[in-house]
Amino acid sequence: MDEMLSVVIVGAGPAGIAAAIYLQRGGFDPLLLEKGVPGGLLRHANNVENYPGFPRGISGTRLAELFVEHLWAMGGSVKNATVKCISRCEDGTFAVSTLDEEYRTKTVIIATGTRAKLVDIRGAQAVGDHRAFYDILELLDMTRPPEKILIYGGGDAAFDYGLNLDRRGYDVTILCRSRIKCLPLLRERAEHARIRAIEGHSITRVMDEGRLRVETDGMGPIETDRLLIACGREPRLDILASSLIALSSTGERTHAADMPGLYLAGDIVADRRRQAGIAIGSGLNAAMLAEQYLRK
Repeated sequence: MDEMLSVVIVGAGPAGIAAAIYLQRGGFDPLLLEKGVPGGLLRHANNVENYPGFPRGISGTRLAELFVEHLWAMGGSVKNATVKCISRCEDGTFAVSTLDEEYRTKTVIIATGTRAKLVDIRGAQAVGDHRAFYDILELLDMTRPPEKILIYGGGDAAFDYGLNLDRRGYDVTILCRSRIKCLPLLRERAEHARIRAIEGHSITRVMDEGRLRVETDGMGPIETDRLLIACGREPRLDILASSLIALSSTGERTHAADMPGLYLAGDIVADRRRQAGIAIGSGLNAAMLAEQYLRK
């Protein structure tokens, strides 16, 4: 594309959508790119209870849908595209390359979020993507209750996934490598549900014997139909050119040092504080910085 754009936003999670709404309202018509379904990790949340305005809670999927509806109401949209690389041009603008075309833009907001940390488990790769998962939505697309699900992890995500699956009628066990680290509220709810939680054991091997046979250190094997791995997340920085990664992965900054026009937002800079409200504030801040830069 030969046209020079004002703003390209990569990632349509809460941060990217919030940035797009702000900039759309400011008259900039940002290009918002998303390779999957808008909403980001918010769509994984079983029930969002701490987002103001929903005193009885709201499912993450529905809240994400409302964010997109708000964007549409402001005249914005989401373009489905897979971004392969973002690089800086000699004139100080940026090139955003997708599978199909390249965009030139004065500013770019990176709101690509995080990806699951891969865990090195012997045999897990051999059982295939249809038996071992890192994404609960992919698991739900390929399974039906009352299958047995073993969740590997001990944080909020693992227990939220467990409650989601239990509510749908799955038989859930959570295996924690060390101690349980989730919110006490989630642990209490898991105890009142049918969820079994086991602390202090790691998976040593996975074998496909019709059902999955999961071997652990220090206890007997666990038989299950599917394995869902929830052992942490890391920033998704792989689309940034190497020259930008060195400058932008500097902790909790909203834009890279000595890199005007490049802004980071959302979970990519939030460390472990992954909340929709924080992501939205981060997206708004990045949008305001981009606006300030463009209006100079």
